[in-house]
Amino acid sequence: MNSKKIKILITAVSLIVLVFALTQNSIVVKFNDEIKVMHSLDYFLMGAISFMGGGLLEEIIWLANPLSLYAIILLFKNNKNAEVLSCVALGLSVSFFFWKEILGSESGSMAQIISFELGYYLWVLSILILTVSIFIYFKKFKPVLQP
Repeated sequence: MNSKKIKILITAVSLIVLVFALTQNSIVVKFNDEIKVMHSLDYFLMGAISFMGGGLLEEIIWLANPLSLYAIILLFKNNKNAEVLSCVALGLSVSFFFWKEILGSESGSMAQIISFELGYYLWVLSILILTVSIFIYFKKFKPVLQP
């Protein structure tokens, strides 16, 4: 299999897992004594503007998404910085697992995270697949250094 087909395969597998993750619930929170199940697609779409509601830290975690996309772009350009970006994206996505609270409303009220659901784990898995695959790719296919 040539290097271009491998890049396409890496991207396709990672994106298929991500798309499936977006169809699942991501977390369960307790906000104002009410249990709410949060959908992955909601967070994926709203994450880009979460800082507008006071969610700066949530925005930083969400940045794992565009960092992963940029890592894919760099992979197709044979740029080894794809390894760094995918590692940062993976670190951000995994770090969210250690959170106990998330912004519950624009007023700054916090919601307690009760549990992480399949959508969250699949999101992390999609980034993990991307990261590991990028490292394996660059180990097998040494990039030509461009001036």
